[in-house]
Amino acid sequence: MRAEVLISRAVNRALIDQFEESDISQEDLFILDTDDDGKLMTVQANSVEINKFLTQLSVNLQESFQEMNDESFSVSVGTLLGSKLLSGMSPEVDIKIKPMSVLSTDFQTELESKGINQTKYKIYIILTCRIKVLAPFVSDSFDTSSTVLIAETVILGEVPENYVVVPDDNILDVTN
Repeated sequence: MRAEVLISRAVNRALIDQFEESDISQEDLFILDTDDDGKLMTVQANSVEINKFLTQLSVNLQESFQEMNDESFSVSVGTLLGSKLLSGMSPEVDIKIKPMSVLSTDFQTELESKGINQTKYKIYIILTCRIKVLAPFVSDSFDTSSTVLIAETVILGEVPENYVVVPDDNILDVTN
């Protein structure tokens, strides 16, 4: 859990720095297509800008990992060995957490209905990082993934003249 928190803090700090240092805005991450009357026709993720953003974020995060000191904390030997009887009572052992690398970056989009004429369009980034945990006589590496919302917009449509909500279940079942 401490490793997850460490990575989460580093990712959030890198994201804040990325948005402050770059000239990219949330609006740059969307491509809006309108018709001749200016009416919105389509909204899509600007994958070129998002990939540029992700590449720079990955570089910044990797540099941040290299500059980071190992985070240390103590755990009882019983807890480390998984013993319920000795958990929290035996001598303490120092454990270090070291962020190693950014393994992958990706993005995903999501559409969420917000009423009869509104849709929320969200863009998330997904970062997978490798962490090394060092304990006496043992070291282990594992991967952790962070999903962070980086942009969202609301798409407004026209309000229909008529609107009917039809229940999904058993509408034609007259026996109930």
